[in-house]
Amino acid sequence: MPELSLVVTVRNDRAGLQELLPALEAQTVAPAELIVVDGGSVDGTLEVLREWTTDRFPVRVELEPGSNIAQGRNAAVRLASCEWIACTDAGCRPDPGWLAALSAAAEEADIVAGVFVAEGRTPFEEIASLTHYPVPEELDGASPLVEASHRLFGRDFRGHQAGGRSMAFSKAAWEAAGGFPDVQYAGEDLAFTAAVLERGFRSTLAEDAVIRWRPPATWRATALMFFTYCRGDVRSPPRLRHLLRVVAWTLGPLLAVRAGRRGRVAVAGAALAYCGLPVHRARRAQVALRHWWRIPAAVAVKDVSQILGAAAGIADAVRGAPQPNPHPAPAHAPGAPITS
Repeated sequence: MPELSLVVTVRNDRAGLQELLPALEAQTVAPAELIVVDGGSVDGTLEVLREWTTDRFPVRVELEPGSNIAQGRNAAVRLASCEWIACTDAGCRPDPGWLAALSAAAEEADIVAGVFVAEGRTPFEEIASLTHYPVPEELDGASPLVEASHRLFGRDFRGHQAGGRSMAFSKAAWEAAGGFPDVQYAGEDLAFTAAVLERGFRSTLAEDAVIRWRPPATWRATALMFFTYCRGDVRSPPRLRHLLRVVAWTLGPLLAVRAGRRGRVAVAGAALAYCGLPVHRARRAQVALRHWWRIPAAVAVKDVSQILGAAAGIADAVRGAPQPNPHPAPAHAPGAPITS
């Protein structure tokens, strides 16, 4: 099992670091080092890092004011001493065996996708978790209908879609892919994974590499997250899913209005199929029926936000501009780099 350098990028997420750092210290297999790149925090994030100490692994903090996530990750990887890199984010809480599982899977692949669990603490967050994200219970032994929904609509864990919340990769793969695409503020993780696989490297899914995180707590925050992510994601292939989403949300209402009863039945059937998996999950999780109205609403918010984000991303690309960084550099950079 290879040793792993663990890299984290952060900006203005004091509370997120306070969740992440104790979970890292509790790992059954410690990282060889932790490298944190701060993009210009002014909310006390750096104070959390200065006050936190551990004797389990060395910690290095580098300041890169104004950097986006991709730039921060690339800077951290360049500083890493190990040939294998693990990634996660502030706000995530890795299970104790997370790093050990990533390291074990590294022996059979060049990039490893871990598993993330969205844990809702309110009725809205619980419905969002069941509607938008994969769930570990469907990793093994899912019914044929659930498997069909995965193939058609996603919402499952896939080794070829490693995400920045829970992933590991070799430096050789990172170098071959040219690092994370720094023109993207979001969606850089899937673009990086796709670039690695296009160059013939192998991927795998580490089912025991589990991290937990809390999804956005409001409709507005959820819409902004999907808008921002899709604004970056559309910059990289494949783009067919973006086109299909536009077609579905354009033709669906037209058919419902103009194609008579058969059109309405077809649209209703498609909508039920699209919402079927979240409804199945809500039943299994014993979510109160009075909260189910949020399922179609959550689907609509996600899809419309993604369509608008993709349109903005295409406009960025036409202009030849990088995806705008929603967190510009502060007027004054914080203090000197911190190493412990």
